[in-house]
Amino acid sequence: MKIVIIYCNLLLFSFSVKAQSLRWLDTEKKRVYRIDIQKSVLEKSSNSFEWQEIGKAELKNIQEKDILAGNEIICLNTDDKNLVYLLMNCTNQVYQFNYKTLLLERIDKTYFGGFNCQSNKFIRKNTIYSVGGYGLFRTNNLFVYYQAKRNEWDAINFSNDAPKSIYKGLSGYVKKSDSFLTGLNFYVSDSENSGNLTLDYGFYEYKFKDNTWYKLGEIVQPLLRNIDESDGQVRYFHWNGKYFIIRVGDKRFYNLIIIDPFLNEVYQWIDSKRLFHIEIPDKLEDEFVREDSLFSYKVFNTGNRNERQKIAIYIEEIKKQAKYVGKLYEADNNDFWLILIAAVAVIVLIIPFLFIKNKYFKNKSFKKYIFFSSNSLNKVEIKMIEALIKNHEKGGISSEQINDLLEINDKNIDNQRKLRHEFIKSLNLKLKMMYNFENSVERNPSRTDKRIFNYQLNEEIFKKLKKEFQDN
Repeated sequence: MKIVIIYCNLLLFSFSVKAQSLRWLDTEKKRVYRIDIQKSVLEKSSNSFEWQEIGKAELKNIQEKDILAGNEIICLNTDDKNLVYLLMNCTNQVYQFNYKTLLLERIDKTYFGGFNCQSNKFIRKNTIYSVGGYGLFRTNNLFVYYQAKRNEWDAINFSNDAPKSIYKGLSGYVKKSDSFLTGLNFYVSDSENSGNLTLDYGFYEYKFKDNTWYKLGEIVQPLLRNIDESDGQVRYFHWNGKYFIIRVGDKRFYNLIIIDPFLNEVYQWIDSKRLFHIEIPDKLEDEFVREDSLFSYKVFNTGNRNERQKIAIYIEEIKKQAKYVGKLYEADNNDFWLILIAAVAVIVLIIPFLFIKNKYFKNKSFKKYIFFSSNSLNKVEIKMIEALIKNHEKGGISSEQINDLLEINDKNIDNQRKLRHEFIKSLNLKLKMMYNFENSVERNPSRTDKRIFNYQLNEEIFKKLKKEFQDN
C-alpha cells in the first residue's frame, strides 16, 4: 500500500510541473527522440546522452501545460514508416508525429481522467487500443479504443465478464489470432481488502471476432507464482508478439523466463555470465524488445561523462540454451458440461470398442480396424505416413510437402511452422501409444543441402509401418 501511495504522490506532483520537452522511444528505429516544446527543436539519440539536432518541428494544437513532466510517452508505429502515434501515460492524450514533415499534432479531445496509468497499448487494424491500468486509487479492466473520426476514446462492452483487473501482468495483442492475452494481473482498490494488492493467477484470452473472454486456465508455473517482490526479487515483462519475456532478479543473479503461450511452455535461462548490468529499469528506453531481440542498457561513468553500454540478446537463441521448466497454465477441467460430454463420449466410444475387440481379437481384422479407425489415426495422418513410407529411401519429405498435405500454404511462415510442429508432435504421440516408440518422425538435414531439413521415419518404425500398410 505504501508503494501505491508513493506512486500517487509522485503522479500528483508531476501534474503541477510543466515539462519543457516531449520525449519518446521508437523501438523500430531504436532511437530516443525529444522535442523542446518552447523552442520547437527536434533531436534524436542512440544512447540518451549524446543528442543530434534534426531540425525545427512544427507544433499544432500543442499546449505545454498538457504535457506532464515525468509521464512516459508510448510510441506506436504504424504501417506508414514516417508516421507514429504518441500516447501519454495516465492521460491517453494522443499525439501524431511525422518524421518526414516534422509535424507534431495533438489529435484527440480527451478529457483527462487519470485511470489508465501503465495500461497496455497497441494498434489493431489501424485503431489504437488501451487496456486496463491503474488510477484513481484502483486498478481496472477497461478495454478502450480511440475513435479517430470523433477524436476521443470509447469503451468496448463485452458479451461476458472480463478479468477483474488487467494491470502489470502478462498482457499482449496477438495479431495472428486477432486476440488479446492476459494473466498474472495485480488487483487493488482502496475500498476493498484494506487496500492490499492481490494476484489473479488466471490466464485469459479475449477474441475480437466474437467479443468474448475465455479463461484458458490457471497459472501453475512455480517460477511465476513464487516471485516474492517483498524479498528483494523484481520482475519486468516484455511481449514481442510470440513470447512473453520476463526478467526476474534477486541479489545473486538474473533469470530470463521465456513463455510460449501458444504451446503453453515455459523456459528458464540463468544469466550466469551477468550479461545484464542494470537493475530492473524504470524507463522504457533502458530496456525494450524489438522483434526477436532484447536490448538492455547500462549507464556508467567514464571520467567526466556518463556513457551507456548496450547488450543485445536474441530470444530464439537464448530459448535453445534455456531449460524447459513446464507449463504456464493448467486448463480448467471442472466445467460440468465438459465432464458430462466427456462421459457420454466414453460410453459411446468404449462400448463399441470392447465389442469389436472381443469379436476380432483373434484375427488380423481387429488390428486393421484399430490402425485405420478415427480413434487412432485420422485421414491426414495416414496420408502423412504413406508419404513418409513412399519417400523414405529418398530422404523423407520436405516442409513444403507437409504444407501441401495440411493445406496451409496460405498461412504466414510463422503460422506454418507452428502448425507443422503441432501436427508432427501429435502424430509422434499417437505412434508412441501404438508402438511404444519415441520420436517416430524425425527432422534431419537434407542430403543435398544441409540448410534444409526434411522429415523422415526412424528406420525401426519405418519397417513396422511399412508392413502394416502392406498387410492392410
